Amino acid sequence: MVDINNIMKRLYPNVEGFLDDGRFVEIKSDIPKKFSDLIHRVVAMSNFTGGLIIFGIEEKSLTVVGVKESYETIISVLEQAIQKYSVGIRYQITHEVIDRKDVVTLEIFKGQSTAYFSRVETSPARQVAYNFIKNENGRYKIGNTAEMRYSKVYKYMTIEAFLTSMYCGNWRFFEPSKWNDRFEQRFYCAKYIFPASIGNTPQLFATCVTRVKNNEAAWKVYAHGLGLGAHCLQLELDIVELRKQLRASGFRFEEKAVVYENENVILDLHKKRKPHYNKYFSSFSLDHFLRLLSLKRDAYTYEQELRLFIIPNNNGKRNTYKHAEYLDLPIRWKDVIKKVRIDKKCSHAELATIQRACFSVGINPIIKNYSFIGSETPPVGHKDVEFERFDIDDMPGTSVISIN
Repeated sequence: MVDINNIMKRLYPNVEGFLDDGRFVEIKSDIPKKFSDLIHRVVAMSNFTGGLIIFGIEEKSLTVVGVKESYETIISVLEQAIQKYSVGIRYQITHEVIDRKDVVTLEIFKGQSTAYFSRVETSPARQVAYNFIKNENGRYKIGNTAEMRYSKVYKYMTIEAFLTSMYCGNWRFFEPSKWNDRFEQRFYCAKYIFPASIGNTPQLFATCVTRVKNNEAAWKVYAHGLGLGAHCLQLELDIVELRKQLRASGFRFEEKAVVYENENVILDLHKKRKPHYNKYFSSFSLDHFLRLLSLKRDAYTYEQELRLFIIPNNNGKRNTYKHAEYLDLPIRWKDVIKKVRIDKKCSHAELATIQRACFSVGINPIIKNYSFIGSETPPVGHKDVEFERFDIDDMPGTSVISIN
């Protein structure tokens, strides 16, 4: 444990609670009853420069009073609270005996990517990223910098891709070099030749979802091919459950909202003399790399896109378009899919094929006022999921009107 007296000597004289290396320090006699407030603070430290919370010290007098419960209990409670109320925290808990009293230190390390806070364990959709910001007096406070309050997202697929995903029980993630837009490929395929890029520009895999339910452009983009690729569907996904499954994959999982920028900004971003260079390349980290991969031209703002990244631990080599690889991740679709919109133009044979594919993952598709061919009884225990036959070009009323 860090020496208490040494910590206090190193505090900035005009900014209470900050060490001269930038880390924040809090002194507490014991763990507060409201764990969410404590972990809110932990997330803030992780997103700033890291810090320490020391339990068993009286705040005003800085005397050692020791923790009220056993230090083993305190450590266990801290670990459970961090697990329950946060995502992405790197920390270490240590125990020390000072003046024959138990003192526990929670050290929070600066995160390599954004950490998130949730007041409710079962609703990570309410996660909020916090950070320290400077107020008008030059002092630091916790400020709300970004929000992730959505509980569902939407994924467009061709019928062919959907059938493959159901029968194989997986979701295919591609290297970003496979993306069609060259503006988006460029930062993944770029040559990073400065020291901070080592280890922070690994091979990774990504997929895209959106927060917008009605998106005519996306619908038409995914219904443009031949055969089973001529029709598409839209999956309404439980993002809370999806995050859980992706985090359990054994790979690192990161989620980023796409930032829409003017295309000239994106083109010049890598040039040192341009105003946005420092924003992305100063103190370069993996999080900066992911932010670069989450840039998109502002012409596509209507998409309201989110990017889900899977990062293997092998720090593999990034591949260009022709050699881009993919990664299939197992998904329990039954637990992730909430509703489905399906192209109204699908034939009866296509719908029957979709029904069989859904059966294979434990889903019983229900279409209002429609019976599948043969009216096959779904296996016991299957989850009923609403499938809506949908036409993006449907217009209410009559198509022929009279104008006087």
